[in-house]
Amino acid sequence: MKPFDEIAQKAFRTPKRYVITGYLITTAVLAIGTWLSIQLDDWMWLVRFGAFLVCLAMMFEVTGVLERYVKNIFGVIEGATVDVVLMQVKRRPHLYGVSSETTTQQIQEIAEKEQKRRSKYADDLMRNAIARKVQKHEFILASVGTLLWAFADLLNKL
Repeated sequence: MKPFDEIAQKAFRTPKRYVITGYLITTAVLAIGTWLSIQLDDWMWLVRFGAFLVCLAMMFEVTGVLERYVKNIFGVIEGATVDVVLMQVKRRPHLYGVSSETTTQQIQEIAEKEQKRRSKYADDLMRNAIARKVQKHEFILASVGTLLWAFADLLNKL
């Protein structure tokens, strides 16, 4: 893994409120399913709630929480980065192919292209770093739901 990727893994963390909310919902679903199963003396209720957990995991995947989070972050920093890149292009023109004949309009276009390139790279890096962590939590949720769905009915045999 590149050093920059390691930094990105540490910097771009999964939003804690989403993780906490997901696990609170999971705990509530499990508690309700267990309570119903005990009250009705039928562990098929826990099986049904296990299937519901699998549905929740799929719902978390398709709702696009990750997309909205990344868009919010880039919406905040988008405007500031154009000016920073323009300043960098002017300070080190040789790195960007700027010569004495280059017009101000061309310098502006070079800065905008460089900013778009950097934004795309940062966007991809951020999405990958957060997506792996989000998918880990979704996998845990789906795994617990699947195991309950498959085996909770065996608790009737106890």
